Amino acid sequence: MRTLLYQVLSTSFCVIVIISNILSAKMVILPWIHLMIPAGLITYPLTFLLSDLVTELFGAKKARLMIYLALGMNLLSLGMIQVGLWLPTHSLADQTAFQAVLGLSGIRIFSSLASYAVSQVVDVQLYAAIKRWTGPKWLWLRNNGSTCASQLVDTILIDLLFLWWGLGMSAAEILPIMLFSYLYKALFSFACTPLFYLLLFLTRSQWRTAAAWLGSIFSKPLPTKGTL
Repeated sequence: MRTLLYQVLSTSFCVIVIISNILSAKMVILPWIHLMIPAGLITYPLTFLLSDLVTELFGAKKARLMIYLALGMNLLSLGMIQVGLWLPTHSLADQTAFQAVLGLSGIRIFSSLASYAVSQVVDVQLYAAIKRWTGPKWLWLRNNGSTCASQLVDTILIDLLFLWWGLGMSAAEILPIMLFSYLYKALFSFACTPLFYLLLFLTRSQWRTAAAWLGSIFSKPLPTKGTL
């Protein structure tokens, strides 16, 4: 039943990655500080929580497989959206609205996928390395240490690729965005530490019971015509 748990975590990871990428098409104005950030930044840090959880439970190899699977699903979803954009429509207004909501530029897609792939692999590798050094102890250290380091890589990569190289923004314009993005991700990681402990406890102590219950539901034979 560990396979079922891995599938649930991997599916959740893929969904969050894809939805966060789509949400990034919308820019959100933060109150008080009047800074614009992609809406996907709000949900994307959850992926680091899940990748650390999978690395802890199943090892770095399974976590990397999950990362590559999500990358493939991301490319597939973007391809399907692009096909939808290319299809003819009866209404120009509908096409414009669809393009505004789901259309992403090539440089935005490239910078997002590149920073995702590099930072997630860095997170998994650092988590596994810290675990080898510390053993089963210092769970909070490998969770927050690997996440904060990899999120720094993610923030620098995507802001340099998209904002500086793609949009031609100056360093003075990029620095506040980069600083806020990283601080938000780091604080999110620290705030999720109790949740990480809780998820780890539940998956280690309760996954057998939950998985057996789910397995019994899905393994029940469908009623035949005579038993309806």
